[in-house]
Amino acid sequence: YSPWLVLCLLKICVAFTPTSSHHDKKIISHQRHDAAIMNHDEKLTPHRRHDQSIQETEWREYCTGCQRPRPQCLCDHRPRKKISLQTQVLILQHPVEFRRKTISTVPLLKLVLEHCQVLVGRSFDDPLEGIINNACADGRLPLLLFPGPDAITLEDPDAMEQLACSNESNVVRTTQSDMPHSPKYLLIIVDGTWTQAKRMLRSSPLLLERCHSIQFTGTSDRSIYDSIRKQPDTHCLSTLESCERTLQLLEPSNPKTKEASHYLLESLKAMVLTQMKYERVHLEKHPDLIRNVSKLKEKKERQQQLMTGSNGHDARYNNVTLPEGYTLRPLAESDARYVDSRWPFRSHKSLVTIEKQILADIVNATKFKSSTCLGIELDDALVACIIRHRNGSMGILHVDEEHRRFGLGEVLLKEATNALMLRKEDIFAFIIDGNKASEALFAKLGWEKATPLGKKGTGNRRAKRLW
Repeated sequence: YSPWLVLCLLKICVAFTPTSSHHDKKIISHQRHDAAIMNHDEKLTPHRRHDQSIQETEWREYCTGCQRPRPQCLCDHRPRKKISLQTQVLILQHPVEFRRKTISTVPLLKLVLEHCQVLVGRSFDDPLEGIINNACADGRLPLLLFPGPDAITLEDPDAMEQLACSNESNVVRTTQSDMPHSPKYLLIIVDGTWTQAKRMLRSSPLLLERCHSIQFTGTSDRSIYDSIRKQPDTHCLSTLESCERTLQLLEPSNPKTKEASHYLLESLKAMVLTQMKYERVHLEKHPDLIRNVSKLKEKKERQQQLMTGSNGHDARYNNVTLPEGYTLRPLAESDARYVDSRWPFRSHKSLVTIEKQILADIVNATKFKSSTCLGIELDDALVACIIRHRNGSMGILHVDEEHRRFGLGEVLLKEATNALMLRKEDIFAFIIDGNKASEALFAKLGWEKATPLGKKGTGNRRAKRLW
């Protein structure tokens, strides 16, 4: 019976032997994958690792001046030295808005205003008590910019008198010599959506207890910020625009207020235009991200209004003499197809190039207050255009056949030339030999050939002459 006993023992051993499960196979496969990755990293030379780290951190580079990504730098649109006003500004920012750094308007306030402080959170009673006490001790009246039935409307004739009376009854002064010669305020603004702002007020009752609520009347001008982030209503403004308008009403006689207002609005417009540019490029690369076509169309219409003015026309050219019905305005990105279709030297790449030139001119217009890519329209349709090429030369001066002999080309060239003169930049253009109409027009406006004695070409040998 011994052989039978041996066989039984073998069966028992096999029955209790652990078998590999599917989970074990997964662990083994992950271990092999991790080992393969480690072996790959070990094969990288130090030089290749250094290059790889540079490529991974290039997109994280920020401008030291404005603390924004280098491609979105706004240093050209901020003052060299921060502007000091009588009013101190305190921004109470919701954490969700704080995370929207590239499109938030609050960092722009800190770039322009010297006395600007930002607190991030949902409840602010603890830090607010010390800030408000210090402001009152310094002779400042704490104001909360928030609309309501009990808020003081700053446009009212007696608004400043009401604030002065409130200042006398609320501000703590040690001696009579501490009386300020001009009113000083602590302006508190809540940055967030309406829902977030109301919750922050409920969580910070000290705001309503210690501050005087103020408001201003609605405006017919559409918000600049509305082009990249839709506002709840047409009269709503961004935090920066609300702060700018309030400062104008609180310190109307201070010359520094106008300077601050200029830089605030210009930096905001530059940020919006830059954001529009990169958003367009991003959607072109990833068209699958477009989920709501109707909303995108509405957004582009708002952006078009920003570029051409609220009524579709630019007020800078109201004094330009044109035949009845014609209007001069800067070109928008949507006009690139018209310009490209009228250019005799267009190619499969020319449309993209023209779009880039128009966008670059829009950005430059915020700095120089003048445009070099212009168009003339009749009944909301373009009939003439001129742009500035990438090399700096003026070109694509075109007027549709049925609208010629009205002086439209002369107006376009004259306005573009004046814009370059104001910028103090080189003014030049290239005209093909034999284009007598263009030569006569340029000569009429004072342009001259760079080489008037140069030999002219004929036929296929015609050359582009520098003017």
